[in-house]
Amino acid sequence: MMKNLYPRKDREAFPIKTTFVVAIMMAIIFAPVAQSIAQELSRVVTGTVISAVDKQPIPGVAVMIKGTSVGTTTDIDGNYSINIPTVGATLTYSFIGFNRREVQVTNQNTQDLELQEDLQDLGEVVVIGYGTVKKSDLTGSVVSVRDKDLTAIPVTNALEVMQGKVPGLDLTRASGQAGAGMNFNIRGNRSLNAGNQPLVLVDGIIYGSTLDVNPNDIASIEVLKDAASTAIYGTLGANGVILITTKRGAEGKSKISVNSYYGISDLGGYAEIMTGPQWVDLRRESRRTVGEWNSPADDVNIFNPAQLDNFRNGIYTDWAREVLQTGSQQNHQVGISGGDSKFAYYFSLEYFNEKGLMANDELDRYSGRFTIDYRIQENLKLSTNIMYTIRDHDRRRDPLNQANKMSPLGAPFDAEGNVVTFPVGDASTLNPLVDEIPGNYVDNEMNKRFFGNISLDWTISPSLAFTSRLGLDNTSSRRGLFSATNTIEVGPNGQSLARITNFTNSRITFENFGTYTRNVENHEFQVLMGSSIWANRDEENFAEGRDLLSSTMLFHNLGATQNAVRIGSELVETSIASFFTRFNYKLFDKYLFTGVLRADGSSVLAPGNKWGFFPSAAVSWLAKEEGFLRNVEAVSELKFRMSYGISGNSAVSPYQTLGGLSKSTYAFDRGANEVAAFGFYPSLISAPTLSWETTASANFGIDFGFFNNRITGNLDIYQQNTSDLLMQRALPTTSGFASSWDNVGKTRNTGIELLLSTINIDRPTGIGWSTDFTFGANREEIRELVTGDRDLANGWFVGYPISSFYDYEKIGIWQTNEADQAAVNQQSPGEIRVRDQDGNGIITPEDRTILGSEVPNFTLGVNNRVSYRDFELNFFVFARVGQTIISEAAGSFKIDGLENGPMVDYWTPENPTNAYPRPDAGTSRASTRYYSTLQYVDGSFLKLRDVTLAYNLPNQFASRLAVSRLRVYATAKNYFVLSNMGPYDPERGGNLSFPMTRQLVFGVNIDL
Repeated sequence: MMKNLYPRKDREAFPIKTTFVVAIMMAIIFAPVAQSIAQELSRVVTGTVISAVDKQPIPGVAVMIKGTSVGTTTDIDGNYSINIPTVGATLTYSFIGFNRREVQVTNQNTQDLELQEDLQDLGEVVVIGYGTVKKSDLTGSVVSVRDKDLTAIPVTNALEVMQGKVPGLDLTRASGQAGAGMNFNIRGNRSLNAGNQPLVLVDGIIYGSTLDVNPNDIASIEVLKDAASTAIYGTLGANGVILITTKRGAEGKSKISVNSYYGISDLGGYAEIMTGPQWVDLRRESRRTVGEWNSPADDVNIFNPAQLDNFRNGIYTDWAREVLQTGSQQNHQVGISGGDSKFAYYFSLEYFNEKGLMANDELDRYSGRFTIDYRIQENLKLSTNIMYTIRDHDRRRDPLNQANKMSPLGAPFDAEGNVVTFPVGDASTLNPLVDEIPGNYVDNEMNKRFFGNISLDWTISPSLAFTSRLGLDNTSSRRGLFSATNTIEVGPNGQSLARITNFTNSRITFENFGTYTRNVENHEFQVLMGSSIWANRDEENFAEGRDLLSSTMLFHNLGATQNAVRIGSELVETSIASFFTRFNYKLFDKYLFTGVLRADGSSVLAPGNKWGFFPSAAVSWLAKEEGFLRNVEAVSELKFRMSYGISGNSAVSPYQTLGGLSKSTYAFDRGANEVAAFGFYPSLISAPTLSWETTASANFGIDFGFFNNRITGNLDIYQQNTSDLLMQRALPTTSGFASSWDNVGKTRNTGIELLLSTINIDRPTGIGWSTDFTFGANREEIRELVTGDRDLANGWFVGYPISSFYDYEKIGIWQTNEADQAAVNQQSPGEIRVRDQDGNGIITPEDRTILGSEVPNFTLGVNNRVSYRDFELNFFVFARVGQTIISEAAGSFKIDGLENGPMVDYWTPENPTNAYPRPDAGTSRASTRYYSTLQYVDGSFLKLRDVTLAYNLPNQFASRLAVSRLRVYATAKNYFVLSNMGPYDPERGGNLSFPMTRQLVFGVNIDL
């Protein structure tokens, strides 16, 4: 055996060192040779890449040698240069917004080419349920909003950007509170007691209306409105569908985008609250009416000493202005995307912060998103999309009700700057600023959400594709509340309150569907078949108690509460199983047919009625393809659509069909030794026949384009009849139950929608102007009620919208010369006068009538985009006309003068107005006849919703900064509102809590 000449340690190290040294020497020796060989085996190819539409160069195009990681990008003039092998090289060209191209290079040294703009990015291809379709092949009513419009203005919720831009989508912001949601419906409300919320999906998975997805991560939003479009989603899409498609990576060089903005928020408009002298006049007048005040000498009888002293010394406070402050909003997002022929990725991080108009009203949101598309084989792709969001939300209990009603004759702070707990001379009126004292009030919600899906796409053959998708949505939240004594929550000298609520939601979606496509001469077929399983689990538990031992514990030690301890928990589980199919047929490129059938089984309905079957059919005629129009240049597009379908709704709370029990407390009259005993009693009667609420929808539409599509748009007319409404009907008291769920009643929605886009100016000099106009009018009415033509308990009336107002009609105030007429109705001058509807000379309950509805007569949006070279000016006008709202300000007149309120023009002998009745200390709002008539007002408004001025840095300067795009902008939001309600913004709906804001925002968009 040969002896080892080297120790073990050296034997291990020597080959590594030797190999490394030899490699370096070989590289030095053979580098010139290798370079010479490489030059002989490769050559340089140069070229220019331009857009096929405007023939302009495209900077940043990724030029890659197929099958390798070797590549380059085009410069600012669209030029590129790349070394390629002499034989067998194929170049790929890719850029976001354009179709990818492959070109095999043979002997040429120059390769110029044009890229076609991606039809899907341009809106020519739209996303529909479980697939996509050319816009020209649509048979249903679908409106798309693309990423350029989604990021044109800064918004908290991506849905907000669609306000006024999608006809048929009635959308308003809920309030000015930090993180406030949106109120919205599609083509009106159908159901009386069940849900009317549209279905919102992100990348095919149910998401919900609290849309935390950053608009910069969204590629498109599609709104599906008619049955032909929504039927594929069955019961889940009964109220319309909003499909959100997020951005994904693409083959090419990594791209980085940075989007950031900061905005200042202030009060958009608010009711005028009485000042100190104005409230003093009101209080004096109310006492003069009853003979208790005749001159300022009587002030000592109607004001407490502190208030009287403050009044005489000119000490007044506008409490609402003390509470309201300047807020802010900021958002910072970075996105990175890229990939090659096998692997593509998109990654983004976002931070969002909003501070409301009040202290302790603040939302922090942190989110991350990661998508991967991996091509396992040429015909097999694995994709995943993961989002994780953290919301840290501090909520403020609204103090404005307290601020608006309390006496202004007081000072909020003492000489040392401390908040005065009882500032107006009594021990019952709290300072609305008490919740701002550190440690006095905390209401914090921490929400963590994981949302993701994984899908496998298998192209079995050129005609057959299969997709399997699993979606997971898991949310956990903790909301904790602590309110110390002498806070608005617990009241003057009340016991402190501590509460904590934990909530978890888990939702699983599992879908499998296949698509078969076949083209035979002039016939095109596509068949989709699939199944879906959706399961939801909600679990909640809470605990609370009063008289916490130490305020420093907040809600973290409920065991230290000493009184009124309460605990509770709840589990709710629901599920839906579905089977669906869709058949598309196209003949001669101009006649289209779509048929859909979906079967849904819902766990919330009664046994034997759980399954529903929902068909729809639609036809379209591409008239432009007919011989008599094909060569008419003035007509660029003309298509007629017609659809009819039935959808179902099972949106009722689970377990309604089973009946229910409620807890009751019993006593046995044992005096001081009494111990409460608990039992249960039947509180909800079972509904063993509860079944589907169904809506039959008919839609007729026209899509048009004129003069080379300088004018484009669509017009839709529809009718929706809903029957077998899921609602609670009243029961005789002898049954022992107040109501029961049943399928009774009918509603109808009829409407017209118009979307019109025009290119007004498009000059080579760089001047451009385009306009988008939207109009939607929906008539919502109840057609049948189980109680006859009206249900006074719920305020429902046949022939009128669901949210209608039924009351006396105020026509003025009785004047002095009308005393005799007023006396007939047992009234006096200065009191509210209402209309005698039936003309019998006296006012009775039969004189009540429908005064209006929350449903507007129509909504209108006009969006203008003006550009000049590198400057952009966008301004958007939005109107909601014909709605009646309940105005809290109009209905808060304190007729007895005991409290403050909004400034109104009230009647006195010296001021015989017809607006508001005479102040009267001998009555109250509750006992004043027809007082409720004061609150109904016309809530119509027209607002300049957004104005944005932007500047795009020219390419030659941007390239010097190593960026492909640099855009800076300023946006004014909600600054100009026209209405009959003075400075108040009617979009708030009449409430005075958390008023609407206006914002001035500055931002930047950077693409690297």
